[in-house]
Amino acid sequence: MKGITPIISVIILLLITVGLAAAAWTYMSNYFTTLTAKVVEIPTQKCPNGENVMSIIHNIGTQSINIRSDIVIMSGDASLGDTQLDWCELNESTCTTEKTSINSGGYAKVTINSDCCTTGSDCPKTCTYDIIVSGRSQPITVYCPGA
Repeated sequence: MKGITPIISVIILLLITVGLAAAAWTYMSNYFTTLTAKVVEIPTQKCPNGENVMSIIHNIGTQSINIRSDIVIMSGDASLGDTQLDWCELNESTCTTEKTSINSGGYAKVTINSDCCTTGSDCPKTCTYDIIVSGRSQPITVYCPGA
């Protein structure tokens, strides 16, 4: 019996180690999957007609993004504590796009029909927006020369 006890204790320690490693792997894989699922970059934004802001959104995440439910656009820079609460989802008339989703690796053009710079307002002007996808904010700054 004395020879079996160390073998059993080693087996129990191995089982505990494998169980802890499996629990850590499960937690970390879920954590990283969430971090990389819905991620965007904004490679370009401009004010082509002097009033509406056009932005390209590139999905660099691993899952498709539903434009109508996953993206919110706020005017002003929320990271700087801007108190403006003007925001739009892409099913409103103030923000438009021709697509309903962006596949992983895909692009979509978003137009923000705002008063960033229209005739009669303080033009030229620089406007800031936060494009929020899955709780992550991507700030953009656009120079609008005016109409």
